[in-house]
Amino acid sequence: MATFHPFPRLPFEIRTQIWEMTVEPRDLDVRSKNQYETWGKTYYLTSSTPIPGVMQACHESRNLGLYQRAFSYGEQPRYIWANFENDFICIPDTYFRSIHAERLLIRWLRFEGENNEGFFHFSSHELRDFCNLKEIHVICEEGVDGWLDAWEYVYWPCKKKNVRFIDIKTDEMVTGWELFDKSEWTDFKNLGAKRIISLGE
Repeated sequence: MATFHPFPRLPFEIRTQIWEMTVEPRDLDVRSKNQYETWGKTYYLTSSTPIPGVMQACHESRNLGLYQRAFSYGEQPRYIWANFENDFICIPDTYFRSIHAERLLIRWLRFEGENNEGFFHFSSHELRDFCNLKEIHVICEEGVDGWLDAWEYVYWPCKKKNVRFIDIKTDEMVTGWELFDKSEWTDFKNLGAKRIISLGE
């Protein structure tokens, strides 16, 4: 890409607008580095998502506050650059306890897991603390169909219409209402089949 040499001579307000235009929504991967790769003490949180270019461009762009240092947690804390208004925070499990100060900042959350007793009785309660969420994506390890009861009975800290379930194998994405309609249709077909069988007996 060609260098725009007159850029430093532009008014500060225009330069600021240009820097702000570089901010785009990202999938920000956040995962914990644990002792002995187990569920032991968290050493630090790390990310495979590249650092935004604007944070590496120059002193001026770094000081505009377009991204903030976040996720400094653990025995050997580091930090990850995040823009909570735009970034989808993606964690590889339902181990929410490794995220502390950022719970109130996160607007967009994606996590991977199973709808099991551990999620229903424990992880879902920790999820309540993310009380400013606008949207949640659940990566379903065993398909989307098994998440209907969780959608119905678990408290979701965003509007239920903004909870989406994604099949990890097919990338199929559905809403809770679509799961509900699918379940109702399946029950209707099964009921019809039972009636046909009973009439034939």
